[in-house]
Amino acid sequence: MNLFIRPAIIRRALLMMALVPAVFILFFSLNAFSANPDTTGFVSFRLNMTRAVNQHIFVPDSGYVYLIMDSVEPLRLLPGPGNIYTATLLDRLDSGTVYNYHFSINDSVPETVRRSLKALPGVMSVTAWWNNEPLNVTTFIVNMRYAAQFGMFNPASDSVYIVGTMNPLADSPKMQRIDTTLSYSYVDTLLVPGSVQKYKYRINAATGGMEYTTNRIVRIPDTLLTVTSDFNNYNPAKRLMTFQCDMGYYVKAHHFDITADYLDVAGNFNGSGANDVLFDTDKDTVYTLETFMDTAWINQGPLSFKFRINGNWNTAELTGKPNRVYAFHDTINQNPNIFGCQYNNLNPSVPTAPWAYDVNIQGLLIINKFLSGTYSYENVNGIPEGISSYRWLRSNNALGTDTTFIPSATKITYVVDTLDIGKWLVFEITPRAASGDSATGNPVRVVSSNSISAWDVGMNEHGALITRVYPNPASDYVTVESGKEIDQVALINYLDQEVLMKENIGSKSTRFEVGSLPAGLYLLRVSTKSGQRGVARVMKY
Repeated sequence: MNLFIRPAIIRRALLMMALVPAVFILFFSLNAFSANPDTTGFVSFRLNMTRAVNQHIFVPDSGYVYLIMDSVEPLRLLPGPGNIYTATLLDRLDSGTVYNYHFSINDSVPETVRRSLKALPGVMSVTAWWNNEPLNVTTFIVNMRYAAQFGMFNPASDSVYIVGTMNPLADSPKMQRIDTTLSYSYVDTLLVPGSVQKYKYRINAATGGMEYTTNRIVRIPDTLLTVTSDFNNYNPAKRLMTFQCDMGYYVKAHHFDITADYLDVAGNFNGSGANDVLFDTDKDTVYTLETFMDTAWINQGPLSFKFRINGNWNTAELTGKPNRVYAFHDTINQNPNIFGCQYNNLNPSVPTAPWAYDVNIQGLLIINKFLSGTYSYENVNGIPEGISSYRWLRSNNALGTDTTFIPSATKITYVVDTLDIGKWLVFEITPRAASGDSATGNPVRVVSSNSISAWDVGMNEHGALITRVYPNPASDYVTVESGKEIDQVALINYLDQEVLMKENIGSKSTRFEVGSLPAGLYLLRVSTKSGQRGVARVMKY
């Protein structure tokens, strides 16, 4: 079953060519990641503390994890889901220099291993387990009962091997029999989390007997994983279930990155989220999972499930809507169990309202300056954009929750007025399709990064302290860039509570982790040593 999506993607961005040269000065300052070319851009650390937690070495509720490095003050790592702790060093290291470092629990329990890295320009990423003791143990188990029953396998004289990308063909490891059963296992602790492994089972190493199924495929998580199979997928007590989900629209709309994201299915049949990952083996953006399910599901009720991006319920489809359901049945009369859909039910054959996303305001937030709204238009039915509508509003706060419509401000451009001084401006786009049923999408708003200033600025200054915040919305981290050197960054929730603080930054750009924060809208406040402040909205999902 193949499902296809052919959306029309139109990028609309009206750039004001008449902007003063200060805009170009601003542009070049944004691309200058650091004033010192000898420093590395940033080093991102990702430390998995799961084994330390399981061994009661570390208690997340009362303990902290620190990075201890030569020539750098101790840096506390931020907690995240799955006992993952993260930290980022920005412009602190000299390129080409080797630094020794280790991690420490509180100030009393250092790692027994010692680590080092050579600083290089640009982005560096370090992923590690506490004390270099991984817990991403992957166990492969194959049931040989029915292979033996049909004379394919003799447990007294034959052996079982696993052959695949996790090992060279010549060194395929012999699997170990589990007690007196006819199940055999192989345990691997060296597979890289996030890697995709293809494999098959084989009877005897030198004389053949490889199973006739297509390559099995699995994505390795950074935790415990047990993969169970029947040799040649034969088991009278199981039936094949195929899930298919077309991600084409999400890929083209830049909401799903095929190189970094993955898709799984979670429901009542796998504990609301196991390791049932779908793969695009045909490169047609239709992601597929073939799994064998016990025939007990034929009588015990329908399957209930949703598809998720990156195994996270926060990015699951059909937000606020019921789970998908499927009546699992027997397949004796050539009636296969196949469930197919478009992710989030975005189907090109069904009239669907267009989307607007990547909404921004371009221009200097100063009186008498031109501002321009920018956005991207998406239509799942392939209908180009028609006459979308625009509005500009004033807000009394940076969250854009207290707004007043500006009369006659209904174009994509706007000239800042004296009445806007001290206010935040809001740009709103309501997308409309050009033909068909002329469907109208939901309005999308963006709030200016700063309040409006009454004074113009010189050629070498910037009207807004915060010049860029990305990605926004964010799931794991946020990077903020400024026209001036940042001293302090704070993230404030809707209760006006500081939930994150980073001090003594000393750079025009900094990155901080938000993965452990609840989903919602936050205020990002940036301060300089001279007391200047800027705020922006950050959406965490």
